[in-house]
Amino acid sequence: MIKDILKTMKINHYVKNLIVFVPLIFSMNIFNLTALKSSVFIFISFCLISSAVYVMNDIIDIEKDKQHPIKCKRPIARGKISKIQAIILFFVLTLSSLLIPSNQLCHLFIVLYLVLNICYSKWLKSVPLVDVVCIALGFIFRILAGCVAIHVIASPLVILLTFFFSMFFTFSKRKLELLLIKNKNEYRDSIKGYNLEMVNQFILMNAILTIAFYFTYMLDETTIKRAGTEFLYISVIPFSMIILRLLYQVNTIQTADDPVNFIYKDKMTKIFIGLYLITLIILLTIS
Repeated sequence: MIKDILKTMKINHYVKNLIVFVPLIFSMNIFNLTALKSSVFIFISFCLISSAVYVMNDIIDIEKDKQHPIKCKRPIARGKISKIQAIILFFVLTLSSLLIPSNQLCHLFIVLYLVLNICYSKWLKSVPLVDVVCIALGFIFRILAGCVAIHVIASPLVILLTFFFSMFFTFSKRKLELLLIKNKNEYRDSIKGYNLEMVNQFILMNAILTIAFYFTYMLDETTIKRAGTEFLYISVIPFSMIILRLLYQVNTIQTADDPVNFIYKDKMTKIFIGLYLITLIILLTIS
């Protein structure tokens, strides 16, 4: 039962919530224990509320998941967790996320994240482009909450970077789902309005914009002044390799339904992420 609950909570997707630490790192507050504690708390809150959202989605899509080649194995779709148990789990996770110590504005972003996902699940996921923008907004809420938690002002460049990276990630997921499901009649609402040619264009466009905005942010005078080094642009190289490796995976792998799996399972992706983090740490510590 516990294993099924953890699987339903999708703790392997918690990596997406690490984005709340971006303001902590680039505001040079990573060694500030008070700020670090606040970031950890907001990270835990978003992990819990994101799990609540995953549970809610599985409840809403239970019948459609049963017809999906991969999602039919989810505990709720298989009947390992009953609908009543899933509803209780949803409320427990939601309340727990709001009980984590944080300021009121952080709690507001958590509530907005939940409301956004309710609207997405009920109405917006069937509207092409709007569905992807909703997911991007969820990442922006994480960034803003991470900023508010440590009392720093969010950079417009970071917000745009976050937006386009999440769009790249989500369109990649759409492509994987399109490749996985051969029968168009079995398409979920979130992919019915797309085709492969269109999604490929969106993926490439957002990949380019992600690298461009990251590069722009690293060359921004405010970033250089805050970090105390003008060599942050070097981190663009390993960062670009991460994006390019994900692009490679999306265009060569047809057995996954979510690009987050590549982060865990692809050795080269892990190596590039490691190189990026090492490069970033060296550049920030030698300043």
